[in-house]
Amino acid sequence: MFRRKFIRLALSIIAVLGLSLVVLPTQASAKTTLKSFPTSLRRTWYHYDGHGRYDTIHFSSKKMRYSQYYDHNWYHSTSTVHYRNAKTDPEKAKTHRSWIVGHTYHIGKATWTNTMGWNQSAGDGSSYKIETKTYHHKKVRVLSEGGGAEFWIDNHFYTSKGTAHKLGNHHFSGEHYYH
Repeated sequence: MFRRKFIRLALSIIAVLGLSLVVLPTQASAKTTLKSFPTSLRRTWYHYDGHGRYDTIHFSSKKMRYSQYYDHNWYHSTSTVHYRNAKTDPEKAKTHRSWIVGHTYHIGKATWTNTMGWNQSAGDGSSYKIETKTYHHKKVRVLSEGGGAEFWIDNHFYTSKGTAHKLGNHHFSGEHYYH
């Protein structure tokens, strides 16, 4: 499981750095890109790794910071979202290693925010959605991180360390998980 988690993180970092991985589904196509992240994402989100550490994702209006502990090392990345006309060929755009392009799209009732590397010409990047889930008859705000051709969920992040610790790697019914 940790190996898969690390591989997924490594692939996400490569995508942010502008390398191609997988074809982006047509549902995610858009004519314009985000100028800033949606306000619902803007905060620090926590995922408990089960070994005393918390992976975090922090969204501000323009930046996304990601920290994950794996194999006795911390991995960190910071990316900045920039607007770009979606019809612009990424390979002709000036190279920016820490810039990302963001899109929002809908699948079912969920609104997803997708992030891809600035110079990424193909691939799915990483996608995030916020939903309210029920856990032991209590409502919990959940940030789900997913990707791939079928939007597999990799991790769930929560608004507090306490909730993240309590729920850990809990799988919610109705979700499609990366195995």
